[in-house]
Amino acid sequence: MRIASKLNTVLSLALAGGTMAILGVMQSTIQPKFDEIERNTAEMNHERITGALEAATDKLRTAAQDYSYWDETYNFMQGIGSDEFIASNLTPEAKAVENLGVNALVFYDLSGSVTWGVAYDLETQEPIVDLVKDLADFNTRHPVLEGDPTHLAKGGLVRTSRGLVLVAVAPIQRSDRTGQMMGKVIAAKLLDPQEVRDLTGVEFQFDDLAKGAAEGTPALKLTTTPAAVETVSVINDLSGKPLVMLTAKTPRDVSLAGAAAVRSAMGMMIVVGVMVTAVLWWFLNRGVIRRIEELKNHIVVAGSSGRIRLAGGSDGSDEIGDLARAFNGMANQVNHLRDALADSAYMTGLSEWAAGTLHNVRNGLVPVASMTWQIEKLFDAAWIKNVATASAECANSDTPPERREKLNAFLLGSSQRFSEAANQTRALTGEINTAGQSVLAMVAEFERYAHHKTEIGPVDVLTLLQDVSKSSVGTRSQDAEVVLPKTTATVLANDVILRQIITNIFVNALEAMEPDTRRGRIDVSLRTDVVGALISIAIKDNGEGVGPDRLKTIFQRGISSRTGRSGGLGLHWCANAVKLLGGTIHAESAGPGTGTTLVVCLPAVASTIEEAA
Repeated sequence: MRIASKLNTVLSLALAGGTMAILGVMQSTIQPKFDEIERNTAEMNHERITGALEAATDKLRTAAQDYSYWDETYNFMQGIGSDEFIASNLTPEAKAVENLGVNALVFYDLSGSVTWGVAYDLETQEPIVDLVKDLADFNTRHPVLEGDPTHLAKGGLVRTSRGLVLVAVAPIQRSDRTGQMMGKVIAAKLLDPQEVRDLTGVEFQFDDLAKGAAEGTPALKLTTTPAAVETVSVINDLSGKPLVMLTAKTPRDVSLAGAAAVRSAMGMMIVVGVMVTAVLWWFLNRGVIRRIEELKNHIVVAGSSGRIRLAGGSDGSDEIGDLARAFNGMANQVNHLRDALADSAYMTGLSEWAAGTLHNVRNGLVPVASMTWQIEKLFDAAWIKNVATASAECANSDTPPERREKLNAFLLGSSQRFSEAANQTRALTGEINTAGQSVLAMVAEFERYAHHKTEIGPVDVLTLLQDVSKSSVGTRSQDAEVVLPKTTATVLANDVILRQIITNIFVNALEAMEPDTRRGRIDVSLRTDVVGALISIAIKDNGEGVGPDRLKTIFQRGISSRTGRSGGLGLHWCANAVKLLGGTIHAESAGPGTGTTLVVCLPAVASTIEEAA
């Protein structure tokens, strides 16, 4: 077979094999990530629905407690001033429930009989038939406050002849919570699934329980279909009995978009691959194959000489001179290709460094994401909505003085909470700014490295370890203890690059401890060699450890130190970065289950390790 035919075959196979390999990588790594995002989104959507139900129940508790913990209600249930109480607080009946934002308000005496109760449709202002009776029947069948010494208000779902109803039950006591319980107050609101859908933006439905449903609420169940991710859980009623099955559906838009993105990426890669292959074929055919055909006799001569060098006699004008000049031209071409190969190796090195830079920037942004999540949790949407409602009700001149006094107390407490949240937000934004400045400094240092301008200087090791521990461990929810040395040392390094090396090692240690049920622990120690020329920073974790067969390969590109995981970019980058700083790095482990120690050795500024200030 001619060389040209072999070349065509090899290029075609390389293109096909590369395309299949890239497709396999995308299908096995990228697509599962989209599926994971969808499952997480489905769980959050399910929590939105249950959270909306809990928020509505909390509002009902507040409505019930407005009447239950009131001296006038206490007297009313004893028959003292009943007409005046009804006239001033419960008349007209439709307004009594509308002002509370509920559909039904019922007062029960100690025997469970209805002392006063109404149920209205808030839109039509028409009475709701049988709702008061249904609530009375439920109260009789499930005395939810019986046996509870705290007599705290309780809330939840109840099935009635009008469908599912959100209910809150509160004991009737004096304002100071003293005295015998004189009965109960029930506030109820018809559950409107469409209203919850509009509020949460999630499609869901309530279904009857299957026969033999167990007590309590089972763990959330996820089912993936081609069109959606379904999440199912059991919702208990007010008495704690299984009531209905909540099924939420989250469309699989993310995976569909991911599949489209994978297809587009593959199409672009195939086009680019074909173009690159065509250019490569043209270059090889024109620059190599044709010249080989012309110079094959001269290659025989070069092979018999045992070495490739410039031939003498190239200044002759006869056939020997022509042959020498042709041979020398071939040698020059080989040298040119050697230089091109060196340039290609250099660009490959830059590519690996760029990948390492992105890896480190991601690690630097993890604390930012964690702290912004904490800020979001400080300002609970339901609480802010309650504050707005209380403020509006306080501003209303028709609000009774007793109600206004309670609202003022609530707003006063909320102002303190706002102040605390603002202070915490201010502190967290300071941390976010610090983390952002760290990422900017990291990018600037990597830019200087790309231009061969990396600056080396003294770096205090303990200060750097404290910063990295706070940013990479302190901002994570993972339960891990970091034990830093009580001594410090100064090494010759670049602060930004060394910081990213230590951060990568800490992140690797945290990930190695994730599947373990023990409390994570990272111990850091400093050691000096005999002559004091090097400082060793030893970082030990109690994670899964590394087997002896992988101990020497974990710094290679694509090799992960964690069992069953892909990656290997962080430690590979660390090895290259430590080498750039004039140091060394190696790993120690007694085997799986014993943890791993990574040791970074760097030139020391001082010959001794000093006690930390």
